[in-house]
Amino acid sequence: MGLFESCKKKLEKKSEPKNETIDKPLTAEDIVGVLEGRGWTAEIVEESTVSALIKTSPQGLMKCVDGRPSDHSGMDGPKSLGGVYAIATNRGVTDLEGLKAIVEEVKSKGHIPSVHGDDHAHPAPMGCGFFKLWSQGKLEGIPAPEFDSEQGTAAVIEAGGVYEQLSGSHEEKVVYINLVPGTTIAPKADDQAFVVDAWVAGSFDLEIPKYLIAAASTVEQLGGPLKAKLIVPSAPLTPDDVVGVLEGRGWEAEIVKESNIPALIKTSPQGLMKCVDGRPSDHKAMDGPKSLGGVYAIATNRGVTDIDGLKAIVEEVKRSGSVPSVHGDDHAHPAPMGCGFFKLWSQGKLEGIPAPKFNSEQGQAAVIAAGGVYETLSGSHQEKIVYINFVPNTTIAPKANDQAFVVDAWITGKYNLDVPKYLVAAASTVEQLKGPLKAKLIVPN
Repeated sequence: MGLFESCKKKLEKKSEPKNETIDKPLTAEDIVGVLEGRGWTAEIVEESTVSALIKTSPQGLMKCVDGRPSDHSGMDGPKSLGGVYAIATNRGVTDLEGLKAIVEEVKSKGHIPSVHGDDHAHPAPMGCGFFKLWSQGKLEGIPAPEFDSEQGTAAVIEAGGVYEQLSGSHEEKVVYINLVPGTTIAPKADDQAFVVDAWVAGSFDLEIPKYLIAAASTVEQLGGPLKAKLIVPSAPLTPDDVVGVLEGRGWEAEIVKESNIPALIKTSPQGLMKCVDGRPSDHKAMDGPKSLGGVYAIATNRGVTDIDGLKAIVEEVKRSGSVPSVHGDDHAHPAPMGCGFFKLWSQGKLEGIPAPKFNSEQGQAAVIAAGGVYETLSGSHQEKIVYINFVPNTTIAPKANDQAFVVDAWITGKYNLDVPKYLVAAASTVEQLKGPLKAKLIVPN
């Protein structure tokens, strides 16, 4: 499914001769069959049923699947076998220079490369069970490395990666094999699980059956649980679904084609990624995407609550070709609290979204320091409608005499955001600000 439907790979069958393979698209059902053939129990579940599933962020480690607690806070990165060792083993890389090149590659793709050890192994980096099996030549078809655990750790750190230390013993109860791109599950000390973010194989062009068989073999040799849940994408949210949800909240909503909205314009790189607020601005560049509170939209969706995380989002928006911004208005005290979305966020009034650890002025200063823009809006809210725009790279510029909330929902795909969470936050914001409960959903022709 997803990644696997589009990729033709060789799927090994345990019941067939060792060197015999068949060409076929690999699906979640195939993986279940292979695991059951190895004595596992396995089931397929949709992402919407796995509440622990979170979006990955650039601040998260690309770390081992190991479920034990870590001394590092960046647990919202993808989980792979031994961290960067997953890529090395899959490609047959066994030397330190090749390992360093992989670290550079992982950084270039927006992840923090890592390896790990634990608090009781000697030497400590041998606390990674996957590396131990690899170094002992116990992973079938995968040549052992030409370096030891301490040399590997030193090379990863030298190339700009991270070493994390895990603690305690293995108490994993299940193996999650996650096929939902850009998501992961953070380790929990009191509810351990092996988390194999299988979508990583697509990101790094790995041989998928080889990767998954190495994962299964590792769990088996470490005496882990032979119980797997394969997480697959839920059916995509459609505009009709959104209409149904809004009507269930007491809104009026209709779907319209982009050709029926003459105010729809193309976005430009000079335009602000600015708030959905319909009031006039002191900034001229209104042809950028409209999001909840500007860059605060991404922070709230990903659970980012600290200044450093906010600055990283500003950098990400710049790299993605928009001008990051936040705003205030001409009558709030302090002025940056003139953003109603930030005000609700700071007061903990957005359900399921933790409040920030900074105030409006600190957020403003951080955005500016990281190269973003602060705009001042004027006047009172007089929005008559909410536009929810699904047409990529388009927006509607604010008009002082014809105000509207403009929610460019297509940015959720660009920034890998949780779509239902984003749209529910948008609806809740309009409701709490006493805005119009009337929406037009703009869809491509």
